Amino acid sequence: MDFTLDIWKEKAATQLHKVGLWLEQRKQQDVPYLVYGALCGMSLWPLVEAARGGQVLPVMMALGSVAGGIGGDLIAGQVQRWKERADQAEVAGWVAEHASANPELREALDDVLEKLDTLAQAQAGMGEADRRWFAETLREEMSRLGNLARFEAALSGSGAIAQGEGARAVGQGGVLVEGDVYGDVVTGRKVTLFDQRGQTVGRQVNVAGDWDEELNH
Repeated sequence: MDFTLDIWKEKAATQLHKVGLWLEQRKQQDVPYLVYGALCGMSLWPLVEAARGGQVLPVMMALGSVAGGIGGDLIAGQVQRWKERADQAEVAGWVAEHASANPELREALDDVLEKLDTLAQAQAGMGEADRRWFAETLREEMSRLGNLARFEAALSGSGAIAQGEGARAVGQGGVLVEGDVYGDVVTGRKVTLFDQRGQTVGRQVNVAGDWDEELNH
């Protein structure tokens, strides 16, 4: 099966649910843009794996549908190099090293994070304490990178996840989510709820203040 954007999203979500452990093993290291680099690295890794499997053209088409311009070309060139010999740590390190100095690259990386719903997928695999550290650290990193405004909404919620028939999860502000749902619940903004495959399963709602309305889908 040819590599597609949907396959990319699915494989990236699997990677991102492990990012908490990956960061836990490295958070004591003095690494600039550790969290941002990890998120971008895990989001890009499915491209590297698929390219190694011989699907270079489908990979480039999927990447081009998400991130274009100079930044997209830079990522495409790196994927070609990484497929020969690289691991996730090397990809994350490259992002951490170059994103702050190259606005075109950073914009393309941000397009990837946004299209793959990377922040919500990463937080879905974390406990409360890890999510708090993650959000605080990433907020500080993005403030220095200059892209915080783009992702502030995704960092403002506590996150909510519920799995299985009859599962229930409570997000920040007393929001009750029912069913198989991944995503952040953010007060004062519109949100969309996704299932494990990245498909939309909940309507957008505008939540403000303290409330306890049920979201059914």
